[in-house]
Amino acid sequence: MANNDARKAPFPYFGGKRRAAPVVWQLLGDVPHYVEPFAGSLAVLLDRPHPCNRPYHSETVNDLDGFIVNAWRAIQWAPEEVARHASWPVSEADKQARQIACLQWRDDVVLDLLAGSAEWFDPMIAGWWLYGVACQIGAFSGDGPWTQDPKTGRIIKQPIVRTEPGVSRGLPHLGSNGQGVNHAGLRETGVSRGLPHLGSNGQGVNRPQLREAGVLSDEPDNEFHAMTMPGLIRWMQLLSARLRHVRIINGQWHRVVTSGAAHTIPVRMGDGPAGVFLDPPYDSVIRSKGLYQAHDGADDGSVAAEVRAWCAEAGSNPKFRIVLAGYDTEHGELEQLGWTVHEWYTKGYLTGGMGNVDTSEDGGGQQHRERLWASPHCLPLDGTSQGALF
Repeated sequence: MANNDARKAPFPYFGGKRRAAPVVWQLLGDVPHYVEPFAGSLAVLLDRPHPCNRPYHSETVNDLDGFIVNAWRAIQWAPEEVARHASWPVSEADKQARQIACLQWRDDVVLDLLAGSAEWFDPMIAGWWLYGVACQIGAFSGDGPWTQDPKTGRIIKQPIVRTEPGVSRGLPHLGSNGQGVNHAGLRETGVSRGLPHLGSNGQGVNRPQLREAGVLSDEPDNEFHAMTMPGLIRWMQLLSARLRHVRIINGQWHRVVTSGAAHTIPVRMGDGPAGVFLDPPYDSVIRSKGLYQAHDGADDGSVAAEVRAWCAEAGSNPKFRIVLAGYDTEHGELEQLGWTVHEWYTKGYLTGGMGNVDTSEDGGGQQHRERLWASPHCLPLDGTSQGALF
């Protein structure tokens, strides 16, 4: 795994804005405090062109989804342990078992722990979640019929009226050589070390009478790589270093854009404005809601309107530079307040937030509708990317 690849999230994410990041950062500039209230895959943060972990520069991200926040915190503080739990062969049975375990983990108590402490995390669930998302996008919406019988431990199908969140017994992702933590680029030639027989001192060719004192030869042909892919460990370690001083918050988006939270001391002292990138669930899009759904069902299509109202009020404040993502028809009213609108998509396969959903007559999908709205105090584009449309 190359260092540059550490700027990518270790899981597939629906609607990520990595390709929009260069335009976002031209509009925001090198702000002393960057805020991303809808963290998701952290695509814009990870693609920031400025040096990270600098004194007197802050970065704060937030998401309502406990799985996402737990994963990023665990990668930040326990990268090797997360890699160990995430590295596992793609198996339909293991996929289902781990997805059920994750859904059972996600409850009000866990969310309270995430929200109550900025340092609490569960590395095993983080690794299992990364594995499950890589095996099947949308695996953790909780609307499937299958769960675990608490008495027998066996997988059971719930009745139509469900009492517990469940999973679908669908096939794992088979359309490519792997994605996320299962990406083919992480593989190294060799075999995986399986769990050995532990019930005695050894049997068959491993019986104790055959042992000789010494260590394994240094010859490469006599070595086995560990179950955890070395490339995955390096990826997690690099992400951990990048996120070392990022504040990862779990909760409602508006908590991190108040003046008290967003205007750090350097912002208040005039060293520059707070830069805010907002990527709420689009309110005018044909999509499958709940792909990364929060526990309280907040993905209801109304969040974008709330975000737009906040933007209309905060956009005139010189201590804010705000960039809002959406579709071409969503946030036009902001243009009456001096906001500019910019295209960012790159034509091609799966390159827009909805580039993989083809709903147009000419087969162009939805990607041509992607826009970024920039508040009046944002910087002008330098001409290397598309400028304002209007």
